[in-house]
Amino acid sequence: MLETGAHLSALASDSEAFIDLATDHLDRPVAACPDWTVADLVGHLGGVYSWAALVAGAGGDRPVVERESPPSDPDRLDAWFREQRAAVLDALTGHEPGEPAWVFVRSEPGTVGWWRRRQAMETAVHLHDMEQAVGSPGTMEAELAADGADEVLTEILPYYLSRRPVPDLKGSLHLHATDTAGEWSVDFSVSPAAISREHVKADTALRGPAAGLFLWLWNRQDAEQAGLEVFGDRSALDAWPQVRL
Repeated sequence: MLETGAHLSALASDSEAFIDLATDHLDRPVAACPDWTVADLVGHLGGVYSWAALVAGAGGDRPVVERESPPSDPDRLDAWFREQRAAVLDALTGHEPGEPAWVFVRSEPGTVGWWRRRQAMETAVHLHDMEQAVGSPGTMEAELAADGADEVLTEILPYYLSRRPVPDLKGSLHLHATDTAGEWSVDFSVSPAAISREHVKADTALRGPAAGLFLWLWNRQDAEQAGLEVFGDRSALDAWPQVRL
């Protein structure tokens, strides 16, 4: 797992790249988010930043103040997003990673460090969405992508499946990053699914670059698009699009 300082660096650089790409493209459709335009994507991520900043300052409690809503005037959207970006960076930098912070998953204890990671990964996903929308594909560093895959598998997926079971996810799944350290195994035959960071023989195996694993987990690319090798039973791959993180 990356250090929380690396999460802050990724959040700062990727959020700046995100809003720079949005300029002059607010009407473009966002393929990964049906019915959304780039303007909607900017409003969504800015609202997430507003919420994360509130959480970081709430001392472990869930904030009672509502997050900021994007302006209705598209000409004000750029400045509004940059305000929310500055606020979340200030809040996450101004509190130590070990300080308590409410989290929506079952991790205990919730910390500011958890939110540093979450915002870095939220931004990485939506930077990819932005790049696709404006026709400017980029690359994601392998170490950041592996850390993002780890977050999905060990934090987000158990929370998601506890609320929205996917009966078609059966058997076991193994993922192996080939360009950096990272292996994960998920056993869907038990409830809750058993997840480990190790090599275990599985019914289905995915092997390839960490960025490909990250984008596949977030349903941004299928296995072929992500450059992943598939071994064994493909049923888990067929069921995975039902997991809408």
